[in-house]
Amino acid sequence: MDFDISLMKDERCTLVRVQGDIDVVSRARFEEALFEVADAGEPMVVDMRQVTFCDSTGLNAIVAANRRAGEHGGTVSLVALPPRVQRVFRITGIDKFVPIYDTLREAIGALPSTTA
Repeated sequence: MDFDISLMKDERCTLVRVQGDIDVVSRARFEEALFEVADAGEPMVVDMRQVTFCDSTGLNAIVAANRRAGEHGGTVSLVALPPRVQRVFRITGIDKFVPIYDTLREAIGALPSTTA
């Protein structure tokens, strides 16, 4: 499956939709998109429901984006990981510091309130 990524912004967060394999071939595009949002310091929700594979380069990109987002006051959350992909995040322990949600509604609901 070809790799594709799109960004959609609303008042609460930037939604990053990913499709296909996240691997050494797609890592640069994936990381570039994540860093763009992370550098803006906005909450980011990465919708991974259509991710078919994620190798260590993809995991490293998410860890790096999470670190970078934190440096700029933002957050990274993952949503709807297919079981095969979610297993890799649990085995590596990444799920301990990057929140993973079953649904987009849960991920958006967990974001800090923007009301002052």
